[in-house]
Amino acid sequence: MNTTKKWLIITAIFFSFLSIGWDIYRIVLWFLAEPQYRTSVFYLVFDFITVGCSIAIIVLLTMAVWKNGKLFRSRYGCYMTALVLSITFKLFTVSTALLVISMFVSDWEWITPKKEDGNVEIDDKTVIIKDKESEIARLRKLKEEGKISEEEFQKELMKLL
Repeated sequence: MNTTKKWLIITAIFFSFLSIGWDIYRIVLWFLAEPQYRTSVFYLVFDFITVGCSIAIIVLLTMAVWKNGKLFRSRYGCYMTALVLSITFKLFTVSTALLVISMFVSDWEWITPKKEDGNVEIDDKTVIIKDKESEIARLRKLKEEGKISEEEFQKELMKLL
């Protein structure tokens, strides 16, 4: 998983926690207000629904980036469900804006880090990059040691060229 996308999702989770705090504050204020100054019960019910949706969004996004994002492609449905819930119930929030931005960021790692010895490290496995000259030298050495025959040497040489 791309680190930019991962950090956008983690930041959206953080802002969803803040949103839960704000919604709980508004619910408490509703109960503390005198009855004649309270808003409609509809707004209170919507705040409760928003708290529930925020919790669901946090759980779904946490499942999507679990294990450092290695399971993101298999749990893409969790991410999309959280995005739809966020757009539906919390359209004008920072967490929704971050999720919409993260939707347009690719989740693939395009750049692989190179080591000093010319190897490329991919997911805790090392792949050796060989050029043709070193491969020919290796084949020549195997032929001189008698481990491969002249025919096998020529066959492998033709594959390289």
